[in-house]
This record gives sequence, C-alpha cells and structure tokens, in this order.
Amino acid sequence: MKKILLSLMLLVCLGVTGVRAQDCEIHLMTISTDQSDTPDSANRYLFNKLCSAVSSDGISASGAYAQFFVAAKSDVLYEQVVPGAPARTALTLSLNLYIGDYWGEKVFARTSMEIRGVGESRERAFLNAYRSLNVNNAQLAKFITEGKQRIMNYYDTEYNTILKEADRAVQLRDYERALFLLTAVPVCSKGYETVSDRLVEVYREYINYSCDRLLMEARTIWAANPTVSGARKVGEILNRLDPDASCYGEAMSLYKEVKAKVKDDWNFEMRQKYNDRVAVRKQMIEAAQAVGVAYGEGQQPTTTNILWLK
Repeated sequence: MKKILLSLMLLVCLGVTGVRAQDCEIHLMTISTDQSDTPDSANRYLFNKLCSAVSSDGISASGAYAQFFVAAKSDVLYEQVVPGAPARTALTLSLNLYIGDYWGEKVFARTSMEIRGVGESRERAFLNAYRSLNVNNAQLAKFITEGKQRIMNYYDTEYNTILKEADRAVQLRDYERALFLLTAVPVCSKGYETVSDRLVEVYREYINYSCDRLLMEARTIWAANPTVSGARKVGEILNRLDPDASCYGEAMSLYKEVKAKVKDDWNFEMRQKYNDRVAVRKQMIEAAQAVGVAYGEGQQPTTTNILWLK
C-alpha cells in the first residue's frame, strides 16, 4: 500500500489561515514528506481542502514551524484500471488524519475515513477521491474539536513549564525563541495573563539587548563613513530601534550628531514613543508576536518522516 503525507504548500494555505474564535487562535504546523508516486496536483488539492477545514474555530494551519501539527496519511486500499473508451482508474483510499504534539511525539486526535474516486487518469482519480471529502463532515469536525481541546488542555496545565523553558532561552540570550514560546500561548488559556506579563518583560530585555548591538553597529558605520551615504545606513539601523529601549537616549544623541553633519540632506525621522500605557503594552505584545513569528518561519523540522504515527 502506498502512503501519502500532505505536501507543504505554505503560500497557498496562508490564504485561508488567520481565522480566530473569540480572539483566541491555535496555530498548527503542517508536516510533509517525500511523495514520489503521488500526483502533485492531487496533493496540493488535498492540502488546500484540509487546510481550509482545519483553519476554523480558532485553529489555523500552515507550513510555519510550531509545536503542534496536522498531518494526513493515505493508504491505497483498492486501485483498478477499468477497461473502456476511455479507460478509467478507480481508487479507494483510507485517509488518516492526525493532530499532535511534534516535540513530544504524541497524537492528540486521529480519525480515518474511506474516500473513493474514478477518473480518466490516475491523477484525476486521486483528485476526485479528495474532492469527495466534505469539510463539513461531522467526523472531521469532531476530529478538529478533539485536537483543539487536547491542545488547550496542554496550555492550561503546562504554561508554567513554558515559562521555565522561555526563561532558559533568555539566560542563553536566545530571546527570539523565548518570544516564540510565549506568544504561542493562546489568549483564552488559563495562564495567558501570567504568560503575557512575562512576555512584556522578555520583550523589554530583547529590545534593550538589540538596541545596544544596533547602536554599536550604527556608531561604527558613522565613524567609518561620516557622509550622506553613511547617514542613510545609520538611519536604517536607528529606525529599527524601539523607542522604549534603554539606549534610545544615546541613539537620539547619535541622530542629532549625524543630522548636524549632513543637515537637510538627511530626511530620516526617529520613531515616536507611545505615552499611553495600554497602547504601549498592546504594541509590545504585537511586536513580540512578530518576533516570534519570524523565529518560527526560520525554523524547519529536522525530519519530515513522522515514523511514530500509527
């Protein structure tokens, strides 16, 4: 029997992600593996359809790195070429769906269903089989609900473990990973308030650490090239600094020095600092989420073979 795992089609999937339920979203990573004898068009179609089904009720799915995943594995139960004019291929597939913990190698929810397709080619037979999958199927809805509940239970009971793991990352100055871990905790989970408080603290540490490094880089560039060209490079760096960073005052001093040197030829403007405390916290959480997302996009699974799936 031939086993099939979904192809990673991140750009396609992103068009149907981002659905939220009560401002609470759980992100799932879609995992792929090599599929040498399966039509690419069929894999893309199946992925797109499942991605659309999973990306509902507070769950989104894409190729971006995450702790929790969704995957599909198909077994060909029956395949026959039916003679005629034209000849047709008939397929019966056992479609197995999984939601689980990639890091912990645990399956949280699984379901299996038979789907059938007939077409004038093997590719068309696969497409028709996958097209018969109803995203409003009660069995599929139960599978998604069960997986979401298990993940929510994980966050409700393990948020202190997540905090400790994030703190270890901070100690190693791996702030991006710490923010990745903390921003993954859903808004509607029990520990979110505690986690969000720590998230703001870690983000402050992150922007202070980044500010010192970027300011040193800007000073080095300006010392080596105190011209309009150098000023542009300095401006690009200074514009990446957060107004709440501890070294922002020093950055402003460098800004004034450069401005006095290049005068009206430099049109760079420093970012403004928010004064409203609520706006500051909201902005920090959004900025921290952006850092976490960027970190996740830069990660890839060490293997695409989930051999422990049964």
